[in-house]
Amino acid sequence: MGQVHHPNAPWYINAICTWALSIVIFCGRIRDLFWKRPQTRKGYADLSDQREDFYNRRMYRRIHDCYNRPIASAPGAWIDVMERVDIDGRAMSTQPDLMGGTRRCLNLGSYNYLGFAAADEYCTPRVLDSLAEWGVSTCSARTEAGTSAIHRELEQLVADYIGQEDAITFGMGFATNAASIPAIAGPGSLVLSDALNHTSIVAGVKASGAKVKVFRHNDMAHLEKLLRWHIAEGQPRTHRPWKKVRQQNTACLCGGLERCK
Repeated sequence: MGQVHHPNAPWYINAICTWALSIVIFCGRIRDLFWKRPQTRKGYADLSDQREDFYNRRMYRRIHDCYNRPIASAPGAWIDVMERVDIDGRAMSTQPDLMGGTRRCLNLGSYNYLGFAAADEYCTPRVLDSLAEWGVSTCSARTEAGTSAIHRELEQLVADYIGQEDAITFGMGFATNAASIPAIAGPGSLVLSDALNHTSIVAGVKASGAKVKVFRHNDMAHLEKLLRWHIAEGQPRTHRPWKKVRQQNTACLCGGLERCK
């Protein structure tokens, strides 16, 4: 299959965004000339990298009034946003001064992308029944005493669906990649990763110690080219065969599907 082409922003939009970002960075650097960074106690490491600290102080703090808005409803398609006093420019730890009212807003960004957190005629009663029967949490890790009959039922259902003997389910999407990739790949392994892969995959590959090569998003021709080249070359310096070769393209930021044959 051919490569999927995504629309690009016009050149003037890119130019305006680059210019605005440059101005913010320049003003931040000027302000830093008159600001003394607090000294870390001797023998202790810095809590944050200087570049990350600069972003939080001089860039994010200037716009964080657009975020951190508390809501007073379920995160459905429409949400009730609690009105508060403008906190622009104040420290990010500042508690919002609520005005007592709410505003009905269209929800354009939420982790509730499946709609389970809002009232649903099918899901909500079954969730309440499950909470009454199984409780909120097992209060233990799966490897200790946290595996229940409903976990095994779910994993067997997943295994039957994908045609495998067994399956492992995770309670969080980020942990699925960040925790499982280091278990199946390590030093001496080669990971071919999509350029738009989610940060959870990036974190998992870094933690594994495997060698990673990035191919253009959903470009199977580029993937095949890298795969052929690096399998033929082998591991760096020694040129020994790779212990494992994996291709990761399961959680792209654009939401596309991989086009593997």
